[in-house]
Amino acid sequence: MNIVILGQQGSGKGTQAKLLAKKFKLDHFDTGKALRQIAAMDTDLGKEVYEIIMVRKELVPSRILREVLHIRLNDLGRKQGVVFDGVPRNVEQVAYFELALKEFGRKIDRVIFVDISSEESLKRIGKRFSCENCKEALICEEDNDAPVCPKCLGKLLQRADDTEEGIKKRLNIFEEETIPVIKYFEKNNLVSRINGEKNVEEVFEDIIKAL
Repeated sequence: MNIVILGQQGSGKGTQAKLLAKKFKLDHFDTGKALRQIAAMDTDLGKEVYEIIMVRKELVPSRILREVLHIRLNDLGRKQGVVFDGVPRNVEQVAYFELALKEFGRKIDRVIFVDISSEESLKRIGKRFSCENCKEALICEEDNDAPVCPKCLGKLLQRADDTEEGIKKRLNIFEEETIPVIKYFEKNNLVSRINGEKNVEEVFEDIIKAL
């Protein structure tokens, strides 16, 4: 089974992708995480990706995603199912994404769109932090002025691209570039639209029903 999961920033698609991977024993291809790992590397590619996603807050060009995707698929057995988290992100990427899957004997079985409003996205991401030491991801309430990690007491930081300006820019990009991807897959009857403004368990239950 090969599933694509898409959604606005803060929709919880990453959490749902992890739950799907665990339940169905799928490989979790986290596009954003893979790119942030590359951005942290002291290489020409790392510097280029850092400039694009952290400074300009834009989508990386297809040539970079194509390279990352091929490397990951090449490392997996053909029978290993995958949940693709956050890819393809624009219409240009759809063509090479489908071609890459075909080259590795795969096809998309379902596209899950975890949908939330822009207001909900801004609200959620404003509370999103990660530990500077252990990298644990956490949600902190607005009245917590000095958040610390409950696991190691390390300092909690927001991602560099989780500023209000960065979030709004990424939401605009999602509307302009990723919504057409969802409409493309809808024409092929592959999309299940899920209300992402419920709690995690309810959203996951809805996804399971859709599958």
